Amino acid sequence: MDSGWMAVWPVAAFFLGGVATQLSGWLAHRRQQLERKQDAADALHARREGFELEHLQKLTDALQVLGRTAARMHHADMMASRETRLYGLTPVGEELSEGNRAASQDVRMLRGLVLDDELREQVKAAQLAINAPSLMHRVDPTAANSAFMESITKLNETQDRIAARIREIYLTSTADQAPALRA
Repeated sequence: MDSGWMAVWPVAAFFLGGVATQLSGWLAHRRQQLERKQDAADALHARREGFELEHLQKLTDALQVLGRTAARMHHADMMASRETRLYGLTPVGEELSEGNRAASQDVRMLRGLVLDDELREQVKAAQLAINAPSLMHRVDPTAANSAFMESITKLNETQDRIAARIREIYLTSTADQAPALRA
């Protein structure tokens, strides 16, 4: 009986070695699959962040242009109101009006690409507010000036929020890379 068991041990060891090899291969394959999935998720996350950063930076620039054109239009209307005593009575020049229209269109286009719903709505509200004085016709200049000042506040708050989001993206991407840099 001892010799029978002795003959089985090499076969059992061979079989167990094969099972261990198969199990090790399966575990390595599974680990590689998980690493590939993680790499794909990381790449997707990096593309999303890159997209968001690019468009938020462009939106910041577009809001700056819109704010400047709106300020020039407001200034022209305020200067004209000194003579007429009414805001929005005298049309602003075609070049200024077209510049404001183009700047507003740029903001509208970029606003649609903002991923965060609340931030997108805040940009929309700021855009509506900054354009509101240019839509005021035959009103008291004080009311128009008040509306313009409120719109500048909304515009500044929106730009601050965009800047905070940009910082957040950079900080989280830096924190995500820190463990990889240590490894």
